[in-house]
Amino acid sequence: MPPDDGAIREGYYVITLGEEAWIEGLKLLAQLRAAGEVAEIDYRRRSMKAQMRAANNENYRYAVIIGDDEIQQGTVTLRDMDSGEQEMISQSELVSRLSTEEEEA
Repeated sequence: MPPDDGAIREGYYVITLGEEAWIEGLKLLAQLRAAGEVAEIDYRRRSMKAQMRAANNENYRYAVIIGDDEIQQGTVTLRDMDSGEQEMISQSELVSRLSTEEEEA
C-alpha cells in the first residue's frame, strides 16, 4: 500500500534483477533522466522485495522492473505503485510514452 501522507507520487524507480539487468537499468535510468523524469535506481543492488519497498517508501509512482526475461524480450515490466497494476511493455514504448506525456503537459 502507498504511504498515507497525502504526498503526490511521481517518478520512476528502476528495479534490476541480475548483472545484465543492472547494466540495462543504468541505461534506462539515464534515458528517464534525460527525458526530464524523476528517476532512481538501487545502487546497493538489494533483493527485489527490498527494491520494491524502497520504491514505495520513497513515494515513486512507477517501478520499472528489468530481469532476465525482460532483457530477452526487449521489454520492461511497468508497475503502477498506486493501483498495483503492472504491464509488460517495450523499452522504446516506455520512452515514447514519456515524450507523449511531456508534450501534453
